[in-house]
Amino acid sequence: MNIYNLFFLVLFLAVVGIFVYRLYANVKMLRVGQGDEDKRSDQRLARLGYTLVNGFLQPKMLTDGKAALMHYGIFYGFVIVSLGTLETIVEGLFTGFSFASLLGNGIIYQLYLGSQDFANSIVALAIIYALARRMFFPPPRLQSLGRAAKTDAYIILSFILALVGSELLLLGSKATIAPQAGLVIAPQVASLVLPTAVLGNALTESLLWWLHCATLFGFMLFLPFSKHQHLIWVWANMFFKSRKSIGRLRPLKIDEEAESFGASKASDLSWKQLLDGLTCVECGRCTEVCPATTTAKPLDPRLMIHHLKEATFNPKRALVGEIVTAAELWACTTCAACMQACPLDIEHIPAIVDMRRYLTLTEGSFPAELGNTFRNLETNSTPWAFSSSTRADWAQGLDVKQMKDVGEADYLFWVGCAGAYDERYKKVSQALVKIMQQAGVSFAILGTEEQCSGDTARRLGNEYLANMQIEENIRNFKKYKVKKVITGCPHCFNTIKNEYPDYGFAAQEVVHHSQFIAELIAAGKLKTSLPSKTEKITVHDSCYLSRHNDVIDEPRAVLQQEVEELPRNKKQSFCCGAGGGRMWQEETIGTRINENRAQEVIASGAKVAATSCPFCLTMLRDGVNALSKQKQVEVKDIAEVVADRLENTHG
Repeated sequence: MNIYNLFFLVLFLAVVGIFVYRLYANVKMLRVGQGDEDKRSDQRLARLGYTLVNGFLQPKMLTDGKAALMHYGIFYGFVIVSLGTLETIVEGLFTGFSFASLLGNGIIYQLYLGSQDFANSIVALAIIYALARRMFFPPPRLQSLGRAAKTDAYIILSFILALVGSELLLLGSKATIAPQAGLVIAPQVASLVLPTAVLGNALTESLLWWLHCATLFGFMLFLPFSKHQHLIWVWANMFFKSRKSIGRLRPLKIDEEAESFGASKASDLSWKQLLDGLTCVECGRCTEVCPATTTAKPLDPRLMIHHLKEATFNPKRALVGEIVTAAELWACTTCAACMQACPLDIEHIPAIVDMRRYLTLTEGSFPAELGNTFRNLETNSTPWAFSSSTRADWAQGLDVKQMKDVGEADYLFWVGCAGAYDERYKKVSQALVKIMQQAGVSFAILGTEEQCSGDTARRLGNEYLANMQIEENIRNFKKYKVKKVITGCPHCFNTIKNEYPDYGFAAQEVVHHSQFIAELIAAGKLKTSLPSKTEKITVHDSCYLSRHNDVIDEPRAVLQQEVEELPRNKKQSFCCGAGGGRMWQEETIGTRINENRAQEVIASGAKVAATSCPFCLTMLRDGVNALSKQKQVEVKDIAEVVADRLENTHG
């Protein structure tokens, strides 16, 4: 190794040292976070498989075709180009080295050169498109980026363009001196930039080699300070993602002697939530689909994750109050559209709810109207201001048995607060009873022993109140040896199925009524009249069914007819606006979420909008009414649609 090589080695090690040190400093910041009670390293083979598949195939990118093509070009091209980078580095350590010395100058080496020729060109074209897109025709999600984030993106894109551009010039220079069959594009690019006489000079080749190395080192030094370090952290973020339903919230341990609950600063968050902040590249796909952002509310999920990063790097600033505003937190519907859209598996909702927990439990600070909601939950075991003694009144005259009278039944029909108290949704409970009785299902209800499932209190941050409700319900479940649960409310369904196991109760089966009715129809236990061929029907997918729990096909199967799909459907469904406790809050900022969705329903031309959720039914009906289209579109639950057809069969 000569002086020249030694100088390169020292320079290379210095750059790598700074690069590694900065990454280590970022890892140390993650240690500020709390331990995560969720198992983040179990099922390692499954996690590894998921990481490799999603890390390399990146299926969520496909929702935007042009952006996906651009990103794939950069990503896969960069992977191939890395081989050339390795050759360049080894050449700096051992003068005159090339892969030809290992592979020979035959077909394999020429294929290698061809891969570098093609990959560098593809990356260059993709980067040019990316730069032009950002400058001249950026999508809305990129227009709303802050100046610092935009500048960061331009610097990174320019670095990558300089990397592949300098490599093409270097390859072109080498081909001019010693022509290679594998190089086709690089010589043409080089001849357009530099005169042929200059290209054939060994000094030019050396200068281009140093230009390429300098660009590489500059890129390595800048990357750990950039939001684009996501290409490093995304692999860990995917590996450690929760493998449970995205609708599940991890429990908060209530320590009566604790001075604070929830998250008010970076050190209150889990290390995984801080990792989310480091991983976020601020692409805005979460922002693009957020119902709050879409309707001009204060919440921007991309900015929310950026807040976590800011709190990590600026620990003296309070996360809640100084960085995150209460208005941002209370605007969230917990619909999980952000988490569904994120290609990096960032978990937005748990962080938002943890900060709500701080506001509710520690500060006692929440929207005024929620004071009544919490009082009703505490005194009546329901968000509605009705006595718990009337919870079973909806079932009068229907011959519905209660668990306290029969002791056991094959199924517990979990009615839910809406099914018991909301005048409109009582009809859905009654329709479901008719369906189950027609099919000969053995079921019973808890009646006055049923309490709110805990969904509302948990998502509003009142974990203490939710715990009391959940524990009382579980006592009743165990008392009556409940094994199977049916419910028409996706929020209750999600809570009982995904969250009650954290509290010591895991039912043998928890099904939503769409799943149960679909099973009854498939088994031939329900005979219904045929749907009208002329009456168009559409389906609004509940967030807590489709995204949170992958229940998509069943609500459609129940209808037994062709559905007029809405533009935003299934896992890409648009929220009704009531989730996350928003049902009990006023919507005074921006436009109304339910009206945004109702406009889509009306535009479909459907006569019936079928829902599978009490909140969705209420919100869509109110949205249609607000737009004065109630005579044009009828909003009905799928159970009502089926029950009507049952009645028609009996004339």
